[in-house]
Amino acid sequence: MTADAKRIGSASRRAFLGLTLAAGVALVPAGGARAETTDLTIAIQYGLSYLPLMVAKNQGLIEKHAAAEGIGPVKINWLVLNGGVAANDALLSGNAQIVSAGISPLLAAWDRTRGGIGVKAISGLDSSAFWINSNNPEVRSIRDLTDKDRIAVPAVKVSINSVILQIAAEKEFGPGHHYDFEALTTPLSPPDATAALVSGKTEITGHVTTPTYGTVQLTHPNVHRIFNSRDVIGEATLVLSYTTQKFYDENPKLTAAVVKAMVDGFALIKRDKAEAARIYLAEERSKLTQDEVVALLDNPDISYSQIPHNTGVIADYMHRVGSIKTKPASWKDYTLPILHSETGS
Repeated sequence: MTADAKRIGSASRRAFLGLTLAAGVALVPAGGARAETTDLTIAIQYGLSYLPLMVAKNQGLIEKHAAAEGIGPVKINWLVLNGGVAANDALLSGNAQIVSAGISPLLAAWDRTRGGIGVKAISGLDSSAFWINSNNPEVRSIRDLTDKDRIAVPAVKVSINSVILQIAAEKEFGPGHHYDFEALTTPLSPPDATAALVSGKTEITGHVTTPTYGTVQLTHPNVHRIFNSRDVIGEATLVLSYTTQKFYDENPKLTAAVVKAMVDGFALIKRDKAEAARIYLAEERSKLTQDEVVALLDNPDISYSQIPHNTGVIADYMHRVGSIKTKPASWKDYTLPILHSETGS
């Protein structure tokens, strides 16, 4: 596994497994402790980016840790959504209490809810690269994209996939050109985008994707990779889990149980890739074999990080182009205190 996976070990595990609830308990109103909710809805998306939560779901880890905190029995409803817009809608409408999405939707929601319910991250998830794949033989780099191309993303403009494309355009053509390819983007779920790209029979000629689906696409001779996000922004935590300050204040023990369950999920992925692959295939419909998923988990372009790192590169970009009004002073501005004992960026 990569250096990110190693980072999950010693220091991070100590911090999270030794997590105290003092900060959360202090936030309970002086009138007395209120009962925490036992009905929780968690939203994830498609692909290996969400594997730590899939492990938690499959193994009943949140329920186990909640019971250890004296909460429960806890009923957990799991939603699978497509893109950060849907995740934010679910969170802000109250249809989900914890969601997982790209850093750009998180930052947009954080900026929008400052001084109110306060959307903030409880954990990093995925630090994998994002690729841009194409089935157009005339496109060998993003510079070759034309109006004839259509690029699939989960959600236009605000998804981390779209932001990666914007950063790629700016890197290639200079400041002010970040939206050059925006008109080419089309919203599709990763499974649908993959099917369209490999078939070559639709308008879709490109897809901004993680290696989970990108690797499947590249097994087809008509598909090739034209961009790797790490060539431009380096390795960064681009997918996180988040909730609201309000929910955390009212449910510190349950939030801690979710975090501890994720710690266990990260640890299992590091310890037993074969079991992690089995769980992934049990939780998400896929044409991959277990051996192929294990190979993906060994791919250096796939990595996990519970402690967010290099997220500032996205925050700085979004503020500079006006996608968010407030420039965070540090990563701690858009994360909850349960993460702050560690060094992130």
